[in-house]
Amino acid sequence: MGNSRPPKKKLCPAWSINDILHSLTKPPYEPIHDSRLPDLTKKTLFLIAASSARRRSCLHALTTKPGHIRFEAHGVRLIPDIDFVPKNQTLDFIPGDLFLPEITTISSEREDRKWCPVRSLKWYLKRTKHLRHSERLFVLPRHPYSAASKDTISKWLVQMIMPFTHDQPVRAHDIRGQATSKALFAGVPLSDIMKAAAWKTPSTFVSCYLTDTLRAEAAFGRAVLTGSACRPPRM
Repeated sequence: MGNSRPPKKKLCPAWSINDILHSLTKPPYEPIHDSRLPDLTKKTLFLIAASSARRRSCLHALTTKPGHIRFEAHGVRLIPDIDFVPKNQTLDFIPGDLFLPEITTISSEREDRKWCPVRSLKWYLKRTKHLRHSERLFVLPRHPYSAASKDTISKWLVQMIMPFTHDQPVRAHDIRGQATSKALFAGVPLSDIMKAAAWKTPSTFVSCYLTDTLRAEAAFGRAVLTGSACRPPRM
């Protein structure tokens, strides 16, 4: 006998990642040199979360230990702490490093730099260099500037999303689905999306995160950021 009450599938979070990205180009997040540390922290976290589509556990495991943040020619490579064991790691599947491209690799518009995760990260590292009392990348933006917990990272992401949800429930995990969906429909190969989001099989993505559509071009992180440059925020 079939299930008379099949589970409802949530196809699309009740918010647009583009709206949030556009908000990051305005006060209190910009001008970035005038932003308060709490706002700079949230902006940097959100841009990294949206560009990489990694789980909060991976974001929490990012570290400032020597060799774990590598600025390269066209972006930055982030290597989680060696003690971090991803939830979806198996003997034959180990999620890779995070590589975030600079927005300048896809756009020459000066305004587009405001949602560049590499630019935001550089500012964040500079502002916290002499304050932090932890090697975790994300620290509390107040004394004693200790490591932010996984729950705090989730709280910050939810706080970023809430103004754009129209009173609908929201989870920090929704960012993962929004970002990967945009990249998929932007023409990025599914294998590249799965590598960026550290998912094991296409079915994981198709069954859980087939949500929004957007026209853009380039690799995963570029697709998400380019989409914001191409589409104005909803009024």
